[in-house]
Amino acid sequence: MTRPEYTPGQAWTYRTRPGEEASRVVIRKKDIEPEDGEVFHISILDARLRNHRVDGGIQHAMHHAAVARATLDQSLLDCVGEGNEDEAWMDGYEVWRHAYDRGDAGVFDIPVAEILGYIEKVVAASGEK
Repeated sequence: MTRPEYTPGQAWTYRTRPGEEASRVVIRKKDIEPEDGEVFHISILDARLRNHRVDGGIQHAMHHAAVARATLDQSLLDCVGEGNEDEAWMDGYEVWRHAYDRGDAGVFDIPVAEILGYIEKVVAASGEK
């Protein structure tokens, strides 16, 4: 089986959580890191991320996540063209980059749907407004 070529700008369908079938992953950037190999920086759009810190309690995008190729291989289904050119992901990337370079951040290697669930748990554990 041929390994997919994941390149910045692509939008993909993925194995979503129930009710998030319209959600898409957009590949924003690819880095090669000495310890982690290929690291892809993605946005997850049109999701329904529970977040008590935003109006309405639902966050519709996770603008940045650093993921391993394994995450994409486990999650992505079909390339559906080009993603939007929203640069909101860049702020998250910069925060991650500085923390990663200090050894204080890592790379997800779990499926995208599980990343969303994990982030919801972390946000919920941070307490209510």
